Amino acid sequence: MATMILNGQEYTLPDNEKLNAIQAAQRFGVEIPYYCWHPALSVVANCRMCEIEVGSKDPKTGEIKMIPKMVPGCQTPARDGTVLVTNSTKVKDHQKMIMEFLLLNHPLDCPVCDQAGECGLQDYSYEYGQANHRFVEERNVNPRKDVSDLIQLNQDRCIMCTRCVRFTREITQTSELQVTRRGSHAEIDIFPGIELDNPLAGNVVDLCPVGALLDKDFLHKQRVWFLAKHDSICAGCSTGCNISAEENRGQLWRFKPRYNPNVNDYWICDAGRYSYKVANDVNLLNSAYLREHGVLGTISIDKALTSVDQSLKATSKDGGKIGAVLSPFLTVEEAFLLSTYIKQLSANSVLALGPVPIEGEDKTYHPDKTTGRTGDVSFVVPRPFTIHAEKCPNRHGVEAVLKHFQGEVIEFKTFTNEVARADYAAIYLTAGGLEPFLDQGVADLLRASTKMLIVQDVHVTPLAQLADIVLPGATFAEKSGSFANADRRLQSFDAALAPRDGSLADLDIFAILLGKSVAPILSNEILAELAEIIPDFAVAKGGKLPEFGAVLGTTPASTTSGSAERFADSWTKHRISSVGSYA
Repeated sequence: MATMILNGQEYTLPDNEKLNAIQAAQRFGVEIPYYCWHPALSVVANCRMCEIEVGSKDPKTGEIKMIPKMVPGCQTPARDGTVLVTNSTKVKDHQKMIMEFLLLNHPLDCPVCDQAGECGLQDYSYEYGQANHRFVEERNVNPRKDVSDLIQLNQDRCIMCTRCVRFTREITQTSELQVTRRGSHAEIDIFPGIELDNPLAGNVVDLCPVGALLDKDFLHKQRVWFLAKHDSICAGCSTGCNISAEENRGQLWRFKPRYNPNVNDYWICDAGRYSYKVANDVNLLNSAYLREHGVLGTISIDKALTSVDQSLKATSKDGGKIGAVLSPFLTVEEAFLLSTYIKQLSANSVLALGPVPIEGEDKTYHPDKTTGRTGDVSFVVPRPFTIHAEKCPNRHGVEAVLKHFQGEVIEFKTFTNEVARADYAAIYLTAGGLEPFLDQGVADLLRASTKMLIVQDVHVTPLAQLADIVLPGATFAEKSGSFANADRRLQSFDAALAPRDGSLADLDIFAILLGKSVAPILSNEILAELAEIIPDFAVAKGGKLPEFGAVLGTTPASTTSGSAERFADSWTKHRISSVGSYA
């Protein structure tokens, strides 16, 4: 064990950890302010905000020798015998000086700045700055400019931390951003004719500690202190990025990434970032429908569920064949309840996997491995970030449920081929994807191949128009549960929105059909039940998963997240951002 001295107090660190002074101090509840440092990027020591007094203790004599000048904490390794002083008068005076310097040309436009409420300049000015501003000369004024169709640069507010530049050079390696000119004339800019339009570009907004880079999609739409933040999982592809879904008054306003070293690190792609808009679509299904005398008419959701249950039970009693299609957008809890219900109706019922949307090919970004990323030694090498061509969040989870119930996974194409040949008395199809997935031809085939067609979806589709009963399901934002991503890592998430008027959460729909309850069902209770029955889900024993999820098929004892240390920007104490939520 390594022993370090922090503000006169001794602390121990494991020998296998490789931390800098900022990380070590944060671990023991001491904050060292900073701007330019980020655990996933190279260390440049631009801002000088993290400068502290540093020394070393002689292991033989016990004598402490301090370095005469203060040094940046981001560049100072925490080793055995390291001495750190963060609370001296010398350090505090330095922090006030740096804050005064950073605010020399700042426009002080907090009332109209979108970063207000989650801004490093605001927080540090209050905590480490000084009340009197001595600069009386004319300030430099730089015009706003667009670095892409979605990102605006307010150079007046920039403190030249260069996080955004390093991101495009080290993570995406597309290098659209640069620092032009020098000294007080230096500014961030794009190369002529080259926009900041890589698929991960939106992350530079999350990285910016001030209001210099802003997302035009969110600009002037909400104040961040009005937003309620919910831990969620992106449903845009099978990567399973951890996100914060931020809503106000029943509407989503933005997605922000949450840190997970085993999945998405600190990032999300732009396609996932802006997929929140699907949940706000005013044209989503908001009522159940029942076909009577050849015409679909609205009906209450409880009457629709009663009709579904009675129709399927009558079909089963008469010996009719029942097929159910389980969408890869269902959670594992929803897939488990629906499979249980269908198999209870008839052991000969057929369960099939819904269509798995594929777009293009996997796109993987391999961050630069030579930039000296700081952090736990287990994660010094940056994790590659993959945008998967498989555009659904839970194929592996649904497949694991299907294998348990019928020993095999029947693909949707195989199912439709069988439907065309066999006589199905009833088909129960679930959808709920970000976009409609069935064309008119498949809809006509399913309609012509069964007497009773039940469709559960969020979109008004050709198939829904032909159905006998239509159930309004939940969007990805209206459900809670668990998804298993492309690496079969099972992760739980919370609902960000209440179900739309006239609809129910999918988990409640299936629970009501099973006769479990008419009250909202807790997904963790179903997950606990599932973990006891299906061996692949034993990792979720008791309905609980480790913080960063766990791989299907492993044992609970092997699902610990390791010694991964989470490091947040100091000004994220009261918010959820690209570097996580920490109090």
